[in-house]
Amino acid sequence: MYSVDAEDAQLLLGYTDVFSDEMPNLQEEINNMNMHKAISIICELIRVRDAMLDPVRIFWGEFRIPFETVLKKEMCGIVPKSPEELFANPLLKRNVHIISVQMLLILLKKFVRFGNYETICDTQYEIVQEDYKKIIQLQLVVAEQLNQKHSEEFDKSHFLYSTYHLNYQRNVAHEFLRMYYMMEKISRNINNFDADVQKEYRDYYSAFTEKYQFTPTQYSFLLFWELSIYYSDVNGLIYDTMWRNVEKVYGKMKEKELINKVIGVLSQQVKDYATWASESENQEWDFSKFFEFPFIKDGKGNYISVCDITLRNAFFEKIFWLIRDCYPKDDSRAMAFFGRLFEKYIQNLTQEATKGSYSYIEEFAYGKNNKKSSDAYIRKDNDLLVIEAKGFSVLLDCMTKNESVEKNNNRMFANPIIQADTCLATVIEVKPEFTGVEDAYIISVTMDNINAVPDYYNEIHKNVEAEKKCEKTKYYFNFNIEEYEMLMYLVEQQQDIFGLLKEYYENEKLKPFSNYLGQKYPETKMTSFMESLYQEASEKMKDMLFEE
Repeated sequence: MYSVDAEDAQLLLGYTDVFSDEMPNLQEEINNMNMHKAISIICELIRVRDAMLDPVRIFWGEFRIPFETVLKKEMCGIVPKSPEELFANPLLKRNVHIISVQMLLILLKKFVRFGNYETICDTQYEIVQEDYKKIIQLQLVVAEQLNQKHSEEFDKSHFLYSTYHLNYQRNVAHEFLRMYYMMEKISRNINNFDADVQKEYRDYYSAFTEKYQFTPTQYSFLLFWELSIYYSDVNGLIYDTMWRNVEKVYGKMKEKELINKVIGVLSQQVKDYATWASESENQEWDFSKFFEFPFIKDGKGNYISVCDITLRNAFFEKIFWLIRDCYPKDDSRAMAFFGRLFEKYIQNLTQEATKGSYSYIEEFAYGKNNKKSSDAYIRKDNDLLVIEAKGFSVLLDCMTKNESVEKNNNRMFANPIIQADTCLATVIEVKPEFTGVEDAYIISVTMDNINAVPDYYNEIHKNVEAEKKCEKTKYYFNFNIEEYEMLMYLVEQQQDIFGLLKEYYENEKLKPFSNYLGQKYPETKMTSFMESLYQEASEKMKDMLFEE
């Protein structure tokens, strides 16, 4: 039985934790603010939520302080009176926060709902310290109200699930190269696929280009450039607007009209979020419209990115839905081939990483009806890794509404494991490459995954054990694609992945595998296969974006 690993628990402060005066009326304060300015500040505070100050040398080493410590001091008056108090004051602890992405996104929804729309085109303003203070105070009010709601009803599993899902830091370089490979390198040629797969072939690249008037690769390149504002070592407030203008930002780009088209597809006016913000007011994890349209427009030719999380999502998961919109709604098989692209990437990644003491076993046909096996296998000595790739993503209703949880857990985790185990039970004794295998490890690799929620995992394991057929199947997992990429780096480096997986599986304190692996191997990088793709895509991006 798994339980929560609370070692890295983060605490959110509410208004009464910080201030002793009467809590402001949230709706009145929102209506009295310049909406254009408020949106800018909210998006900026999300950007700096994890920023660190430049390192300070203290005696024998360097010490880095979170920028949030400065915000606590300057915006909330939480001032340590001595160096000792800096470490002793509970409000100044690193895991105690006055800002968080969830609370700021909820506040943004409230501005969309209650804001003064007459000010959304008022761009002539200055941003001063009092403006930042006000937004932080209002975010603390949001946190206070949510805490009161949770004191009456609280679903721990849903909270954990949604927290992990929202706050997972996707590696955008991985997303960039992965989509480049899937769409640019292999999707455009039907001959890259086996004969049986060719029957499902869809020319996503051409359909996408025809509908949106830019290619999937151009889309990825331009989004990658937009994300640069989150990777420029910002560790302070800019006291200026975060709203951007294409002409000013992309003055030297070869084809500026492309970025306008991309932003046009991924954006809408502030008022167009209003109905959703009202209807989903009581669903504190529903940020679906910000994911659907990660750029907000102001009506004067300016746009702003909601946050890095929603923009990263546009790289991999959002493009899935953009492709889906290229086909009729009643075309139930429209995205079946997308799963084939996902499988192909995983197979090639795995094969290229497998060497030395590890051996690669490719997908094969078995039985009278020539069924397909799992997508790939890796063997080392008596241990076998079974890889079952599924181009699935988490069902949105699980996070936003706490609905379809069992369905989601089955399609992402339990069913792929049972499928792989059933196949293994049939072939383990007849496939020569499997002779002598003692322990089988099965991984369901999905676009994102069922993260480390103990109650979900305990139920999933119960269901898998009831259906399991192969006595060699000892360990099973659901990893997102990025976690699997990290694991393949360890394979390429000849590290003992089976020992790592066994240890993780048997640890009763459940944490996300990415966190667990990162603590064990903090220097995990791209595989050679991934690095070559990244370099190739980066060179093409430079050629496309800039004049010589």
